[in-house]
Amino acid sequence: MLLLCLCATLFFLTDTLHIVYVTDSAGACARITTYATDPATLMHLSGIYAEEHDAITFTSYSGNLSNLNIQRAFPVTVQADGSDHAVKLTEGTVEDALRAAGVTLGENDYTEPALHTELAEGDTITVHRVVYQDTVTYETIPYETEYSYTSEFYKKRSKTVTLQSGRDGEMAVTSRERWVDGEMESAQVVGTEITRAPRTQIIRAYKAGAPVSSRLGPNGTTDPPTSYRTVYTGRATGYSSSGGRGASGLGLGYGTVAVDPRLIPYGTLLYICSADGRFVYGYAIATDTGTAMQNGTVLVDLYYETFEEARLNGVQRVNVYVVG
Repeated sequence: MLLLCLCATLFFLTDTLHIVYVTDSAGACARITTYATDPATLMHLSGIYAEEHDAITFTSYSGNLSNLNIQRAFPVTVQADGSDHAVKLTEGTVEDALRAAGVTLGENDYTEPALHTELAEGDTITVHRVVYQDTVTYETIPYETEYSYTSEFYKKRSKTVTLQSGRDGEMAVTSRERWVDGEMESAQVVGTEITRAPRTQIIRAYKAGAPVSSRLGPNGTTDPPTSYRTVYTGRATGYSSSGGRGASGLGLGYGTVAVDPRLIPYGTLLYICSADGRFVYGYAIATDTGTAMQNGTVLVDLYYETFEEARLNGVQRVNVYVVG
């Protein structure tokens, strides 16, 4: 009976006594034989202790062999918002280090190295704060100048008339500035808007052969006609009127003239130029009449939009081609 008890006790002791290897990631190692399985006791027996942030892993193998491993935490520095945050990790990425340091990233912020970079002892992480700021500036759009040419100034070729004054326009330019850690890194234009359109300056100036009237002939141009029914030669005068319509009921404007309707019916398309070719009134419609035309002292009265223009041309001899 005593022998049976001794055998049972020996079996129990053999079954519960363990060989434990205590190691750490720095290379320390101790072998102990113990009944204990508690990590704190095992570290006390081995003299190898875990520190704050270290990770402890206890692994039991088949039989009575076990291993307790201490993964030593390594230091990492997170630089953010003008401060250094010291954290310890046993493993992980930049993202894990930020979480441990309590540092959050804004929508546009970034880190060096990148978030998913695996870390090692002594690494330093820099957090860059990024802010985008839109600014609006206003730029001047210079007006352009167009010339409307006419031969009506043939007696005073240096003369010009401003038909429409020019005005500069304005454009709003939106630039997006990228600020990194309080310093502007770059800027780019992200939008433009014309807040005031420029107005073109239009100047009427002399040009040899340029018609006063912009009316088109049968061929769709202001060029002289290639065919006509007849031609009359006589005196031409110039007039302007505040009225909107001529005797025919048709409107007045450049390209309308007064005639003797008995000679040239209202609505007739004419082409008029000086006999010497220096002056070209161009194509016109017979729309009006007057005493001078009816008594035969004047062949045609040319309409101008200003009295000054009418006076400038005075009386001259012209050819009036009856086109249609």
